[in-house]
Amino acid sequence: MLRFSDARNFGRTATGLLLIVGPLLLTIAAFVSPNTDHKNKVHELNAIAAHKGSYLAGGLIWLAASILLLLAAVGLIKMFRGPRGVTLGQVSGLLLILGSMVGVAWYALGALEYEMVNHQGLDRQALATFLHKSDQTGTLVPLFLLFVIGVVLGLVLLGVASLRTRVIPVWASVVLIVSGPLTFFSNGRVASGVAGLVTLVGLGVLGARALRMSDEEWDAPLERKRAQAPADAGAAPSPAPAA
Repeated sequence: MLRFSDARNFGRTATGLLLIVGPLLLTIAAFVSPNTDHKNKVHELNAIAAHKGSYLAGGLIWLAASILLLLAAVGLIKMFRGPRGVTLGQVSGLLLILGSMVGVAWYALGALEYEMVNHQGLDRQALATFLHKSDQTGTLVPLFLLFVIGVVLGLVLLGVASLRTRVIPVWASVVLIVSGPLTFFSNGRVASGVAGLVTLVGLGVLGARALRMSDEEWDAPLERKRAQAPADAGAAPSPAPAA
């Protein structure tokens, strides 16, 4: 339960819920949104016009997911606080904040395309040409770089940080690491949905871990766990008894 009167409980519980609900909405948005051909702008606008309701619904769900993931990333900065200086997990939280901001920008671009087909009397061929020429410029490169650095690298570093601290099982940390490149290479409804499901598994396990933590654990810094040698590995051999 979220207790507004208890800052520790609220921060921990909110972070856990956001890490689950955020990627869940992202996955739903991928399956709700219609397939669009981003390479052919005429086909893309025609697909949006044919599925205006689902396109707008998917965009709004995407926007909500981006905002929730941004807030979750703030909680990760607290969750991965270390005993000495800035940790890799905190860096990943900062990067995911930047990546989530790009998600809001993608919604704005999608809303622009929706309005292009939502009004009668506009020359769709001319609008498609405009979109195509806009894609050829370098004005959107900063958004692309922020996505790669924020989301792709952010998820990879979060997985590595989880692996170092063993805050979640090793397999879940590996899933987080894989989810970064998978998100980058996903294209289309099915691929984006699969990438969303993989991300949901990784972040969901991390969110469930935050929900299971006590408030004292949440306040305590996460330390890097080092592999321990077997108890008898370094023991000196016992001397043989004298004859």
